[in-house]
Amino acid sequence: MKVAVIGSGVMGSGIAEVFAIYKNEVLLYDKYEEAIKKGLTNIKWSLEKLSEKKRINETPESILTRIQIIRSLEEVKGSELVIEAVPEDFNLKVSIFKEVEKNVDYSTMIATNTSSLPITELSMALNKRERFLGLHFFNPPVLMGLVEVIKGNYTSSEVFEKGIEIVKSIKKEPIPVRKDVIGFVVNRILFRVFTSACKLVSEGKYTVQEVDSAAKYTLGFPMGIFELLDYTGIDTNYLISKEVKSRGFDFECPLINDLYTKGYLGTKVKKGFYDWSAGRPIIQKTSREPSPSEILGDAIDEAVWLIKNNVSTEDEINKATKLGLGWPKGILEYAKEINYV
Repeated sequence: MKVAVIGSGVMGSGIAEVFAIYKNEVLLYDKYEEAIKKGLTNIKWSLEKLSEKKRINETPESILTRIQIIRSLEEVKGSELVIEAVPEDFNLKVSIFKEVEKNVDYSTMIATNTSSLPITELSMALNKRERFLGLHFFNPPVLMGLVEVIKGNYTSSEVFEKGIEIVKSIKKEPIPVRKDVIGFVVNRILFRVFTSACKLVSEGKYTVQEVDSAAKYTLGFPMGIFELLDYTGIDTNYLISKEVKSRGFDFECPLINDLYTKGYLGTKVKKGFYDWSAGRPIIQKTSREPSPSEILGDAIDEAVWLIKNNVSTEDEINKATKLGLGWPKGILEYAKEINYV
């Protein structure tokens, strides 16, 4: 299969690498020469690590021969699938889709890797909207086993099913998202965890450390909730909260707003909810902490809503939260464990 990836940042280069590993011909485009160089460096480094661990059965050099750098969007011609992986800027994405559609065949599938923008809104840029879908990879694409496959309002059933098969062909677990809802499955549930944690702290019921202690030591999350907000970026979460709120989904946290205003953006500036100047903070087990229901209640309700509205199934949602978030249990497995009704 011939796949074009637009954007050679962390996500774009990772997606290109995955498709090349599984014998696809890949075209990789970025507007910026420096981004192309960095993307190729990242791919080479990653392939060498995979080779050292014997996780690929070809040499890095042979896989790299299947990745071709292109300098113009006109060169996507002949691709069977085009995946956009540029920053979460709605207007930038729309301009790319319009240009891509001019240069591809009528049968070419066009996908976005967006994690937060509605598939249906983005598809409006195209004349042939039924060819468009979401393929949301998780970071880093080479290691994360999950891809959300999202059906927009105009996406044809044929394209949606083909998207699921493509994900299986690169040995990833596809999670079908049958309706275009804010945050899809994984982030929609995660947003509820964030807002619940934020409310517990902003209302003075618990401290940041007490919430993160419960997340790590009681629930078994790989990171504390506020630790994760720092890691993913206070600015990123602030901007996403504005985007989703404008579309009717309330994901807002006054604590995030305050840090954003102060310029405490998390790991990138070594200060957010935690001080990162000496490396990753050590989160101690606290004697007092919120219950699992206080942290997960709203997220469980959201998962139930997704099932009732035929977005995804219980099994799919459990699989998505385990693979996408690294949780030891799926959100609805937690619900049964804590007898949450």
